[in-house]
Amino acid sequence: MSMLRIVLCALLGLGGAALAVAEELRFSLVRTAQTESQADYAWRNGGWQQPLPVDHVALLIEYRGVRLLFGTGLGRQIDAQWDAVMPWRTKRYGQVRAVRDQLERDGLHIDRILLGCPRWDHASGLADYPELPVLASPDSLHYLQAATPPAVLPSQFGHQVNWQPLQFDGGPYQGYARSADLFGDGRVVLVALDKAVLGLFLSFADGRRFFFRGDALGQPAARNATSASAGAHHARLQAGLGVYPQWVK
Repeated sequence: MSMLRIVLCALLGLGGAALAVAEELRFSLVRTAQTESQADYAWRNGGWQQPLPVDHVALLIEYRGVRLLFGTGLGRQIDAQWDAVMPWRTKRYGQVRAVRDQLERDGLHIDRILLGCPRWDHASGLADYPELPVLASPDSLHYLQAATPPAVLPSQFGHQVNWQPLQFDGGPYQGYARSADLFGDGRVVLVALDKAVLGLFLSFADGRRFFFRGDALGQPAARNATSASAGAHHARLQAGLGVYPQWVK
């Protein structure tokens, strides 16, 4: 059993607040902000279409008494993080409702964060959870050292991050070469993608399977997923899944 799986299993012994966490698998998309496209129309699928707005979302997961975040969306400090690096650049995102603000309003705590993508629009909210361990792939940690703005904003990592490198010791999974089964039962499985991005498979007992990319949180690229998240990064395509406080379970 990997150290990561031991740590997650140990969380099952938490008392008090942990009693409210779902034992069965469920997830919810938490919308933190929205960016409207600057283009009026774009050529897609043989015709001119109005571009969809882009949602900055985090994926909230509950399973076996553990609550995880896959990505964080835009956080409380996004304006300061942006201004510290590129104050001249226009901010195109709208009103921000940080994940931590939304969840604390409902009394929900988080146990771990999974860094699905290290880029600025997925990692901003890490600073809102400085006390939490952050699980990241070795490729992501290397990317953070090599990438430059605007892909990565160093200001988002100014706090002391409690990094926990992921171990992809599960072998091939659904066509991907490297995987990490977080609970050892095939229900929550991470796979390593290219460019320091993680993919996440959530498999339900009734056979449904959802796939999320860390850099898009759901653009339709699922492999062998019986039910994919169908473009959850785009606002109009989230309708089938709903957003927090709605849950898929």
